[in-house]
Amino acid sequence: MINTRRKFIKQTSGILPLLLAPSFLHRPWAHSTKQIKIDEINLFLINVTKERNFSFGVWKNRQHVMINIKGANHIGWGETKVSSNQPDFDLSKWSEVFQKLKGMTVTDAIEEVRNQFLQGHWRPIITEGLLMTLYDLMGKVENKPTVKIWGLEGEDPVPAIFCILEREEEMVVKQAQIAKDQNMHRYVKIKMFGDFETDKKNVTALRKFLGPDAFILGDPNRGYDHVKDLNELSQIMVALHKAGMDGVEDPSNLKKEELIFLQSNVGKLSIVPDHIMRPAAKSIKYFDERMGNFFNLHPNCMGTFQEINQMAKVIKESGKGIMIGDSSLVGAACTFWQQIAIGNKASWVEAMEKPQEQDAFINCIEEKATQLNAEGKVSVDFKPGFGLKVNETKLKFLADKYLNI
Repeated sequence: MINTRRKFIKQTSGILPLLLAPSFLHRPWAHSTKQIKIDEINLFLINVTKERNFSFGVWKNRQHVMINIKGANHIGWGETKVSSNQPDFDLSKWSEVFQKLKGMTVTDAIEEVRNQFLQGHWRPIITEGLLMTLYDLMGKVENKPTVKIWGLEGEDPVPAIFCILEREEEMVVKQAQIAKDQNMHRYVKIKMFGDFETDKKNVTALRKFLGPDAFILGDPNRGYDHVKDLNELSQIMVALHKAGMDGVEDPSNLKKEELIFLQSNVGKLSIVPDHIMRPAAKSIKYFDERMGNFFNLHPNCMGTFQEINQMAKVIKESGKGIMIGDSSLVGAACTFWQQIAIGNKASWVEAMEKPQEQDAFINCIEEKATQLNAEGKVSVDFKPGFGLKVNETKLKFLADKYLNI
């Protein structure tokens, strides 16, 4: 028998100040009518074998863990990318810290995970995977969409951006065709390598294939760090803009003042800071709207979601755009981040399902709240939590490893 205790908040005319108080922002479930205990935690390891190319190296494979947490006949779902190039990843050892959550109430578990991260004990790949699962469970228990419990107001569809991670021009065009086939060709991101001729060739080919109306975002992953002179770096970015690139994430390992200089010296090209935005709890303290035109809130790197939502609010109030990035996600986290993008009125979202890379989890989905519409935008039909229902029996069969805690 699961013990529950009910908690009521007295409604008064002073509810608005309460909602705006910092203490309430850190406890978005404070109005809950139920507090349930965690009965069970299940982990499903999925190996993705699609090769991905970056300026810093190559992922021959990568490992994703789907998480579910159960309590009071409800199931929360989440996902985190735990490693790359480690097909023998030790799921049992990695998840040892999860043991302490079993038997906690959902509210206490959220506080525990947040505190472990904010105190520097847990990395984002553990924190975010657990928190999204717990927040999904929280919303299902409350019978409310989690983004609405958080107070996020956005409801309109957000453009999806397709990511190409290929070095050869021919493969870039082949991936662009997949983007068209999946109705995701209006916004396309292309990985770059810090080699001007290679990057220019690929951007030019992509622009030729997609035409003049697509938004092309380059991402060198700080690959131009070898260019130390900011004026020279500005000239390279302007040349890539002329080749067809509309925006660029982290061209180099740049500090705040360097990003500000670069954005002011590249004309209409949009700089999109990424690495400097990690984690949200720190970046919110030194955010400067002059660093770029869009700001990437990157999954598996930001840490805690209340701070992500606070950071998004600051960005929007500055008049700049929000990008919700990706961590090569293939499962439960996709709809989670898509709804965060919608709720925070992002300019585009990269965290999209990738059936061309791995479809095991996708084939187990029985119901989800988000979908790609005819305009290439992600729309949402809000459901309790984040709206995922999954065939767990099928997922156990398709996963490479399964672990019950």
